[in-house]
This record gives sequence, structure tokens and C-alpha cells, in this order.
Amino acid sequence: MTFLRQTAKRVFDAHGPSLNDVWVILPTRRAVSVFLDELAALSDRPFLAPHALAVDDFITQSAGVQLIDSVSLLFELYDVFKEIDPLVEFEQFIGWASVLLADFDRIDQYLVNPHELFSYLTAAKALERWQVDMPSSAKLIAETPGTTRYFKLFENLQTAYHALHQRLTDQRLAYRGMAYRLLAQNIELLIRDNLAYERVYFVGFNALSRAEEHIIRVLVDAQKAELIWDTDQYYMDDRRQEAGEFLRRYKENGWFFSKQNHEDLAQLSNNLLGSPKNIRVVGVPNASMQTKVAGKIYSEWQTSGQSGDDQPRAKRTAIVLADETLLVPVLYALDENVTDLNVTMGLSLRSSLMFTLVDTLFEMQRTVHEFRTKDGRDLKIPKFHHRHVVKVLNHPFVKQYERIRGLMCSDPSGPSGVSGVGEPLPPEPLFQWIAKVIVKEQRVYLTENEIRELGQNDPLVRVLFTRWPNEEPMKAIRTFYDLIELLRDVYRASQDAIEIEYLYLFFTLLKQLEATLDRQSESGTAVTVRSFRQFLYELIRQTSIPFTSEGKSQLQIMGMLETRALDFDRVIVLSVNEGILPQSRKLNSLIPFDIASELHLPTYREQEAVMAYHFYRLLQRASEIVLLHTTSTDAYGNSKGEPSRFIRQLEHELVPRSNGLIRISHPTVRFGRAGTNTVADLTDLRVPKTEAIRADLIKMLETRGLYPSYLNQFVSCSMRFYFSRVVNISEEEDIEEKMGAAEFGSWLHKVMERLDLEYRMKALPIDESIIKNLLEEEFARSMKGRVIESGMNLLLYELAQKLMLDFQRQQNALTGLTVIGTEQTLETYLTVPLDGQASIRVRIAGKVDRIEQYGDQIRIVDYKTGKVDLSDKTPKDLTEKLLKDGKEDKMRQLWLYRYLALKNISEHGGFPRDKAKRDIFQVEDIPVEAGFYSFRDVTGGFKTNPVRFGENDSPAQYIDDSEELLRQLIRQLLDSDQPFKKTDQIEICQFCDYKGICGR
Repeated sequence: MTFLRQTAKRVFDAHGPSLNDVWVILPTRRAVSVFLDELAALSDRPFLAPHALAVDDFITQSAGVQLIDSVSLLFELYDVFKEIDPLVEFEQFIGWASVLLADFDRIDQYLVNPHELFSYLTAAKALERWQVDMPSSAKLIAETPGTTRYFKLFENLQTAYHALHQRLTDQRLAYRGMAYRLLAQNIELLIRDNLAYERVYFVGFNALSRAEEHIIRVLVDAQKAELIWDTDQYYMDDRRQEAGEFLRRYKENGWFFSKQNHEDLAQLSNNLLGSPKNIRVVGVPNASMQTKVAGKIYSEWQTSGQSGDDQPRAKRTAIVLADETLLVPVLYALDENVTDLNVTMGLSLRSSLMFTLVDTLFEMQRTVHEFRTKDGRDLKIPKFHHRHVVKVLNHPFVKQYERIRGLMCSDPSGPSGVSGVGEPLPPEPLFQWIAKVIVKEQRVYLTENEIRELGQNDPLVRVLFTRWPNEEPMKAIRTFYDLIELLRDVYRASQDAIEIEYLYLFFTLLKQLEATLDRQSESGTAVTVRSFRQFLYELIRQTSIPFTSEGKSQLQIMGMLETRALDFDRVIVLSVNEGILPQSRKLNSLIPFDIASELHLPTYREQEAVMAYHFYRLLQRASEIVLLHTTSTDAYGNSKGEPSRFIRQLEHELVPRSNGLIRISHPTVRFGRAGTNTVADLTDLRVPKTEAIRADLIKMLETRGLYPSYLNQFVSCSMRFYFSRVVNISEEEDIEEKMGAAEFGSWLHKVMERLDLEYRMKALPIDESIIKNLLEEEFARSMKGRVIESGMNLLLYELAQKLMLDFQRQQNALTGLTVIGTEQTLETYLTVPLDGQASIRVRIAGKVDRIEQYGDQIRIVDYKTGKVDLSDKTPKDLTEKLLKDGKEDKMRQLWLYRYLALKNISEHGGFPRDKAKRDIFQVEDIPVEAGFYSFRDVTGGFKTNPVRFGENDSPAQYIDDSEELLRQLIRQLLDSDQPFKKTDQIEICQFCDYKGICGR
């Protein structure tokens, strides 16, 4: 029999059918509902029910006060401090006000003498101020205005406490702890001598505050009240078990015995050790997986319950959330056929998509960066950071709005580009297009006007991306009103009842805050956007949607505190991790731990004992118990992946003493289909060259061709070549606020191209101003939106300027240097016979940075912004280096460049300047060399290619030997017996884009 059923029978038997003068006080409203149901089931005739109330409702009702909301209470406290210290700053006050109010609440609930506490606290802070613990040889630290204000705060606490009480009393308002103190101080008048309270029962309590203890003691001594306890021998008899700490104390004080009826008031059971229980402890990697396991287990229980075997009644089941943020995932994890359920806890507004959008907007406003104008005016332009802009555009409500309104971008010159057949690609969703433009044009920061222009001046874009000055919180409120108005269509279209309720609640909160801010502005309080955010979040934290459902449902979903006084046959508890159950040992308070202990205020020790009682009491009458915990640290640091100590206590203390009645197991959870290996084996990742893949490779070689970069990829790691060139996997484009090495090099290459094309090929002089102008123009063109006013980008810009100036000075010092071509693609075709197949005609190509003539030598030049190490001598194992060594990418690149140059001279007499090969720069009988210019080492000059074939290094031999090596490489590329596989040289993987796929 459940505890509340026993209690209902006891009260009914004692008072008969007329209970209208009986008061039954329970820990929670849920317990009140269940108690009344149990009481109603005891009679088949109507009767007058007792006054059944949750304890907080009973206290405030009996004290005759109304609870004040938290935001109004904050402003009341601020007004108090402003009278005490006119210099108090509102922004700083908000930082510690909620902590102080929590301390006031505890002080009142535990009837602490405020004079004693605050005198003690002031003295402790005085000792801290005097620095008495500091060695005599040490220098005293001088006080600053900040430390002076800090110590002044503690000096004013007692005055503020009494002034706040007076202000609230004048308005017949109170905060929770104040209501408890008021009733405790006036218990004789309000309840003991009040004829309306004939009999009062306090049912199912554990840890009472000192105010509750005083209230109950007065009523018990007057023989007007009784306490009915729910206890178990396991934690009552074992003095080491923290779950019974408070109950053992009350028993010693005689509270377990009724002097009036001479009976024991404790329903002392032996359920924990004396009844059979099957306990399963399940560890899963993360919090969301817990919900899936819970849903699966409940589904199995339902299936077994429908079989009809030894099921005399429907078994009461509870899914208990130690971490209440898991409510929505749990609801989604339940099967669709689960309709008979009751959610005791409310659905927090903080869990809504509406809150995530609001939070993203606040964060975007917080990170607005102000830039000075380039014309030198003392004017700052606010700009939004691109990451927050894209995050807002990708929010589900914003995407839904985009879909409902049919917002598309029809600009054919946008990032969609042009299709392969020469026609513009079809329009794409507007917000998706904006995100692509931001990435493509590297716009790190954007102004309001820029975003509105991209958003085609859509009303939602105007609302979302309006700047809120910190001193104008009403502008933020108006923005939210406009946002609600625009998003109403989204809610209607989605037909999501919960989100519609969230929208209404959010609108109501805004109205409440607006009225509060209006009153404060009249009183001269300067409320900023930052403090408005704190108020709004405090209200959101307290606001939840109550579920409307049947209280008698077979399945109950609740938090740990809602389980008080309730019993279930089957229990699933989630997040049974240390740091969550019980919570971590931290107390957010201005009262030091030693002072709290001295004055018997609750600390983390008492909190842990309370939670232990709730945990064990929940298990008392349950027969099937599942305890779920995570095995890894969560994203918020709440759980460290360590099972709760309660699990260890069950394993080492409860189970061994149960004489085999309690079975505990640790099943393993496996996700995926039965019999399948859910973990991919990446240690020997290989991809065979099927006929389809070989056909694609041949097509690529004959059309696109083989470039040095392709060849380097294949030789260094054939798997990388497969990902990049065969299946065309590429990383999603993103904005890098700091210039990367590739971007830095690309920028300097473009500047060099323009210098060669516009000046050197026209024999025009180059001075320092030209180089600086080109650097600035190309930076603005290729890196739009990137900030160079400060930080790493500024250093890189100055470095680039120095490198270019040094390099051009070195170039100007070379006499007889002529630039022939820049950014020119050299190509040729090579016939490659294949075994058992017709020959293929492979295009060999390479885009060279510069072709120049220096003295009696043609040089094929590649620019490098990094370090270049090349051997001066031809390696002995030349074939091995070129065909197999993945580290020799620079040698391979120069080898192909020289081959292409010699081949073009052989075929065309020079270098073709157009695709039709009608314009040829004639070069005959002039030696050709390939090499690097390194911007990092300008004094090193031209670093030449070390590859040589034969002693005389004739062009004909170089071409023949190179083509033979190329044929070997191409056959190797197409060889079906050699699958694509990962390289054995792990160091090559360090900067590879695909190392995540390969498991490296």
C-alpha cells in the first residue's frame, strides 16, 4: 500500500465523513492531488474534503501576504540600497542582488537573528580588510575604490534587510522566506488560536526549516497538529546513512510519538531491504541517449504488461529527471502509442526555440564591434559579426518564415554562379543565399544597411538586424514585439501548440517588463540592455508551461523534488551522476561557510542529505528500478561522467544486506540493428578501383588532365587523391577572420601577377607606392570585410608589405630580366598504352606563376611564401623520389614545369600565348630551367630544379625520360590491382582535410 493511501485511510478513519475543518499539508501540489484521489476512493458517498495544501501555499495563505515576483523584488532592493548609498551603480548591483536575496530567504526560513548574523559577517570582513593573516614582513595592500565599495556592501546589509522588510510589509507583500518568518512569529494568533484550524496534519516531510519546525512545534504542543512520517528501517537504523539524518534527529526529539493518541506517527517500513527489487544500472555516452534508453525500456514494460501474465493491476511508472532540461527529449523518445501520461513538471520557457532565438539576438548585440570611419571623422560605425548573423539566419523560425513567405534570391550574379550549360542557376532561398555571399566575399563584419541590402529589405531582416544601444532597453522590447508579430504566421503554419503557448508567454513577460521599466525610468533608474537581459532571463527561468493531463495516468514524468510523498512500482531515473544527483558542492552565497555552519544555516551537507532521502524514499516501494547515467562529461560541465555515489551505496551497502532480495545488474546498451557492427574499421581503409572508377579516371585524364597538384596528391596519399579528385569531397566554405597561409599566398600571387602584367611586361618602372597600392587594392578585392585595423591581420598585412618591397628591390637589382608571361597554363598531350586496352591520350598541364628570361636562360618560376628546401644535386634514386616519395612535392612540381616548357618549345618553337596557339613567344636554343622564388628568403635568389636525366641534360632526353616516368605513374593510377589506400607516412596527414574521415 502506498504512503498516501495509508495516510488518507488514517485521516478518514480519525475524522469520519466530515473533514471540512481538517488541514492536510503536503510537500508538493502533486502530492495534494494524489492524496485527494486516495481519500475519495475510501467512500462511495460524497463527503466534505479537508483543506489539502502544498506547504508553500499553506504558509503564504496563513500569513496573509502575497508573494512578490522576482523582478519587482530586485527593484525594491535596489531602491533600498539607493537610499542607503546614492552612489550604488545599477549594473554592479544586478551582479550580486539575486545572491543577496537568496541569502535573505535562507535567513528568514531558518529564523536567524539578523543582528547576530550581520554583525558576525561585518566583523569577518573587517578582519579580511585588516589583512591580519598577512606576514609582518609583507606590505599592506592599499584599498581601491572597488574594494572600498565591496566592504561597504557588507556594512550596509543589516540596514538593507530591515528596510526591505518594511517596504514589503507596507504593501502586504513578501518573498518566500519572509512569509515563513511572519507565520512563525505569529503562529499563535494566526493558527493556534484560530478556530478555523481544528486539526492540522503535516504529511511526508523530511528536512524542515527552523521556521517550519517552530510552526509545527507550537501546534503539536497545543495538540492541534500531528506529523505523519514516511521512513524505512534501512536508513533509520544505520546512523552512517545520510538519507535518515534529519528523521533520526526528529525521532530523538520525540516527534515520532503522538502524546494525544499515544501512538507512533512514523510509517516505518522495511521495504528497502525486505521487498524484492530488480535494479539495472545503465551507462550511456551522453545525456540524450539516456532518453532513448528510457523510452525503449518503458516500451518493453508496456509490451510485457499487455500479455496479461500476473498483472492484477496497472503498474504505476515514473520517469524521474534529475536533470530537468531533458524533459523535451524524453517526450520525443516515447513511442507514439504512449498517450496515457502525466507531466508533473512544467515545460520551461528556456527550453523553447523562441528562447534560443532571443538568446542569439542578445549575443549578436553583445558582440557588435564599432569601427572608425576611414575619412578620419570621430564617428564609429557598429557592425555585426558574421557568425552571429549566419546563426540568426539559420534559426528554425527564421527558416520557416523564409519558406512560408517564399523568399528567394533571383540574382543570377550571386554565389550560385552559372550552370555548366551557360544558363543561370535557379533562384535559391534568400537567407541561404545571404549566408553564401557572406562566406564567398569573406565579410567578417556587416553593417545594418549591408545586411538589409542583402536581405532585399525584408521586414524580418530589418527587425532582426537593428542595433540596440546599451542605454535603450525599450528599443530591444519594441524589436521583440515586432518579432512576435512577424513570427505569428510561422507558428500558425507549424501548428505547434507548445510553441504557440511559448509565444503567448513571451509576449506576457515583455508586457510585465515594459511596465516595470517604465516605473523605474520615472524614478530615475538607468536600466541598460544588459540589465534588461538579466531581468528577462530571470523571468524566463521562472516561467514554464503547465501540462494539462490526467493525474491518474499510468506514466508520470517528473523532477526529483516532485516525487516527494509519491510511490511507484516502476522507476526510471535519468542523470544519476555525481554533480547532478546529488548536486555539486557549491553554494552561491555571500555568507561564508563557517558563519553559515555556526548559525546552523543549511550548507551543501544538508542539501546532500535531503537529496539522499528523496532518492531512497523513491526506491522504497518500487520493484523495477532503472538508473541511467552518462559516461562522459556533458557540454555544460554539470556531469563529469562519474556515476553517483548513490549507485555505489546500492552496490556495496544495500544489496549485500538484502539476503538476495535485491538484484543489481549493469547491462550494456548497443545502438543499431542486431548483429551489425556499428563501429567502422578505419585501420585499413581501402577503396578498390572498380571499372566505373577507372572509367571516371580515364575521362578526367583525357579532359581535365593531370596537373602537378593532382600528381602530388596521388603520390603522397592515394586515398587523399580519391577523396579530392574522384568523389570530389570538399570542406564546407567558411570565413576565417585571420588570414591563413593559403589566403596570404594567394593575395601575394595576385599582386605579383598584376606587377608583371601591368609593369614588367610593359617595361614600366616599379616604385614603392605602386606596390603598396596594389597590395591594398587586391586585399580589398579578395578579402572583403576582413579587419586589418588591429590584431594578427594587421601584423600579416605589414609582413606582406615588407616581403613585397624586399622582393621587388631584389628584382630591380637584376639586370637583363625580362618577363615573358604570367599565370600562364602550359599543356601537352601524352599517349599512354594500357595493357589489354587501347591507348589513351592524357592531357598534361600546369599553371605557372611566371615565365622569364634572365640572361641566356629561360626560367619557369613558381612563387612561394613559405620556406623552400631543395637539394643542389640530382638524387641518386630519382625514380623512387618522383614516383613514390610523398615528401618531394616541390621537386615533382618543378620537374613537370620544366618538362612542359621543353615540350612546348619542342612542339611549337616557344610558349603559346593563347589557346589556339596562334601567338607564340619564340624561344629556340636557349636553356630552360624551373625553380622557385621564396618571399621568405629573398637573398637566396632563384632556387632551381635538381632533377636531371643523363650527364649532358639534353632537352630530348629530359622529355623522353620524363614521359616514361609519367606513363608509369598513369598506369599505376589506373591499376585495378592497387586500391586507393592511406599513406604510411603519418606526418603527411597533419594538415590533410580528410584525416577525420580516415580516423587520423
